[in-house]
Amino acid sequence: MKNSSDRLKGSAALFGAALTYASFGLLIREMAKMFGDNAQVAFRFFLAFIFISFYNLFVKRPSKLPKEAIRKAAVLGVAFGAVVLLFTISVNNTKIANSVFLLYAGSIISSLLVGTIMLKEKIDGIKLAAIGLALFGLFMYSSALLALSIGVVTGLLAGLLDGISNGVRKTLKGYDRNAVLQYQFIFGALFGVIMVLISSEVTVKEVGALPILAGIVFALLQISLGNLLLYGFQHFDVNVGTVILATELLFATLIGWFFFSELPSINEVFGGIIIFAASILSVIDPKEVRKFFSKQATA
Repeated sequence: MKNSSDRLKGSAALFGAALTYASFGLLIREMAKMFGDNAQVAFRFFLAFIFISFYNLFVKRPSKLPKEAIRKAAVLGVAFGAVVLLFTISVNNTKIANSVFLLYAGSIISSLLVGTIMLKEKIDGIKLAAIGLALFGLFMYSSALLALSIGVVTGLLAGLLDGISNGVRKTLKGYDRNAVLQYQFIFGALFGVIMVLISSEVTVKEVGALPILAGIVFALLQISLGNLLLYGFQHFDVNVGTVILATELLFATLIGWFFFSELPSINEVFGGIIIFAASILSVIDPKEVRKFFSKQATA
């Protein structure tokens, strides 16, 4: 009973993360008016680090992390920093819906491999059906792959790295999430600074109030997202949890349509609906299904 409750709580957290993720494309586009791609990542992560550090210092002191957990949090910070950077480049070079499609096409595949092979998570018929349905829904967006542009390549690479990040989050179960986030954000920020220093892009284009405000909102949302992802993947299987996150595609498509007039095609609408159905299927617990049919048979 407790496992079923944990799964539901974990899936709810991942749904919340999907909704949070969906707003990122809009904020990235706004910040791009002022910042270069690498500078965006550094600015957002540094703000998130400052906010979470202030919370940990003055509101609720977190438990101290052992060295092993710090190392994992550092790996997570760099990996997720790379995910954010690659996704930022993708959003600024193709449609938001295409960027999200590519992110989850890569993430579902890598999460399946990481969860099943490295974390030894069981794979059953319902999981396979959910993954297959999600990939079919993503296939409805497959026209994006034909472009083979920088936006396509970076979106797909972001997805592959995202699956690895999800696996690292699973291994951090039992540690204080706010302490983990503090290390994650500082290493993510350092990664962003290094990328700024080694790149030749313009760091700040034109100072504006709205891009700075978007960065502040982004940083706060990253803290919320970090907590949701840590909790979600620690209470739900990595190899299928990304299917739930992929519902972001439906929300991101609507945001792209409303704010940027990026009209979704019929295929993209149906693809989003199919992915949403797959996410519902992934929440189903096979044990509860067997119990249900067993009761019906004996009734």
